[in-house]
Amino acid sequence: VSAPIAPSPVPTPGLAKRMKKSKQPLQVTKDLGRWKPADDLLLINAVLQTNDLTSVHLGVKFSCRFNLREIQERWYALLYDPIISKLACQAMRQLHPEAIAAIQSKVLFSKAEEQLLNKVGSPSQPTLDTFQELLHKHPDVFYPSRTAKALQLHWQLMKQYYLLDDQT
Repeated sequence: VSAPIAPSPVPTPGLAKRMKKSKQPLQVTKDLGRWKPADDLLLINAVLQTNDLTSVHLGVKFSCRFNLREIQERWYALLYDPIISKLACQAMRQLHPEAIAAIQSKVLFSKAEEQLLNKVGSPSQPTLDTFQELLHKHPDVFYPSRTAKALQLHWQLMKQYYLLDDQT
């Protein structure tokens, strides 16, 4: 009768490779580090404003460069994954009020907001009072943190790029 062979202390290369793969984190948990609470808040506010993930991808500057697929995956995770949603909400609640205000100032303009800004003619030189009056007349259309100065700056950009209706 021969003696049993003792198992070798060094695993075979194929087994080591399989063990490493099984210990890798899931895709969902891997992205937790890339998506900051500020990014989540910006994503949520931008999507609520535009209702368009492609516009958010093209128009929002996050802390990290995310492609459209990553933005879509994160949006769906925030909506439908209870664990990620809960963790993200907890992290966003811990943001400093000044950080929240800074994030809200970066939110994209909706089409309805731009349509109202379009009504201010390009030949005119509107003052801050003009935009303040626009805010007071349409509080339901404008994002709550919009200021007259923010409206004026966006209107000037629209005028600069010939996006106003009365421009050719």
